[in-house]
Parts: sequence; C-alpha cells; structure tokens
Amino acid sequence: MRTWLFVPADDEPKVVKALGSTADIVILDLEDGVGDSPERKTLAREVVARVLSAHAEQRHRSYVRINALKSDFLSADLSAAMAAGAAGVVLPKCEGPGDVLALARMLDEHEHERGKPSAATETSIVAIVTETARGVQYLPEFRGRLPRLQGLMWGAEDLCADLGGTANRSADGNYLSPYVAARDACLSAARASGVLAIDAVYTAFRDSEGLGRECAAHRALGFDAKAAIHPIQLAIIEQALRPTPEQVRWAARIVQVFEQCLGAAAMDGSMIDAPHLQRARNILRALS
Repeated sequence: MRTWLFVPADDEPKVVKALGSTADIVILDLEDGVGDSPERKTLAREVVARVLSAHAEQRHRSYVRINALKSDFLSADLSAAMAAGAAGVVLPKCEGPGDVLALARMLDEHEHERGKPSAATETSIVAIVTETARGVQYLPEFRGRLPRLQGLMWGAEDLCADLGGTANRSADGNYLSPYVAARDACLSAARASGVLAIDAVYTAFRDSEGLGRECAAHRALGFDAKAAIHPIQLAIIEQALRPTPEQVRWAARIVQVFEQCLGAAAMDGSMIDAPHLQRARNILRALS
C-alpha cells in the first residue's frame, strides 16, 4: 500500500479514472475535495454509491474520506461509505486516539445494523492526525493498537491554516519547523500504534524531481506510503519508495553476516549489531 490517491468524489469521470489507475488505494473524498455545499456533498455520496456498485471489484482498494467527527455530514457519509462497500474510511482532523475509538464505535453500530461482517471484511480506519494544532498535541497519546486503525497520515495544508501561517515550506521547498515536527511525530505515533505511516501529499504535482526527492527522504525516515493528488504522481512515488539496489545489496550482506555470528560483528570497518539487522530486514521487506 505505497500509493494513496485522493480524488474528489463529486466528479464521476475522475473517480472512474482513479479506480483505473495504478494507485494501491483510491480515496474518494467527501470532505475538502468537494467543498462545503450540502448539494455537492449529496452528489458526491451518490457518485460513491453508483461507481462502487458498477466497479464492485475495486471496493477492496476504495476508501472514503468522510467529514470530521463534529460535522453535520458525518452520519450520511458513513452510511454512504458502508452501503457502497468501501474497504475503509479516512478520518480528517483527527485529534487523538479518542477520535479513532469514537469512529470505531460508530462503524460497529453501522455494521451491526447491516449484519456483522467477518473480521477480514470490517471497515478499516486511516486517520489524518496533524490537520489541527490539537491533533499534533495529541500525537504522543498514540501508544498502542486501536480498533480498526490501519494507518496514520499527516498533512501540512490544513495545519498551516489552523496555525495561522501563510506558508508551510521555505523558499528552497523544504518544510518549515512546525511541519517537520508534526511529520516526525506522526511517524513515531504510527510506529507506536503498529500501523502504516502515510506521508503527506506533494501539492506541486508537476514537479516530478521535487516529489521524487521528498519521497526518498521520507522513506529514509521510515514512512511506508505517500498520498497523491494526481495520477501522474503514482509511478514516481512507487519507484521512490522502493529500496535502491545499493540498499538491497547492503541489507543482503548484513543478513549474511548475521547468519554467521551470534552478536555484534564487523563489516566494512564498522561495527554492526541487532539494530542494523532490523534495518536490513525492513529494507528487504519493502521489496514486496
């Protein structure tokens, strides 16, 4: 699940195109991508129902970004997502584990009304956890497994607005310090919760070089996946998140060395031990 493609759910041709793309997951957006108009929200839910009915074979990779927990649109969003058979929902503006637990209970209720599914088919949750200052402050509270939670995603656009900022990147394209802190805290929270760490969108979707650099840098930090806002970003993300040949060779050598010793060892003039072996295994696992 390296690539998570957002698409406005009120634009049926774009939704169909997204489902035909190479994205691992397609996020049908009922929130920001649609706007605040109740009429557009209603249209978007109708599109979700119609498209996933016509493309039932794509439900396993279709998630729905619902509106925030406090939104008046939430109940209708959940009903639409679950009736359409979406594999998961994306919760925006999540402010701590309590929000995840609250949404999980709502999903339990909806599934109970429709007949409890098997654990293999229950609706998953991905939470976007850095869109508000409160959300960032709550990140240290993610300390273990939560019901239905599959991944944590961070984002810098809504956070910039919530902080009252005018930019989230410096002139050289790098994130400014509040957003670096939010990114890193999201990564740690995902690891502490045992779920996917999903990187934010790169909004300059025609800047292939910048996207590739950011993907590689954030993969080095530990992110498993990255969100996208346009299909042309998918191949770049997929390639950048895969280990390089040099990394694979290094990892294979580390594993080989540890097959021949029980503890710390020397390789290329440096001492290596258990953390290096774990890094090597992470690299090799990322090949699949």
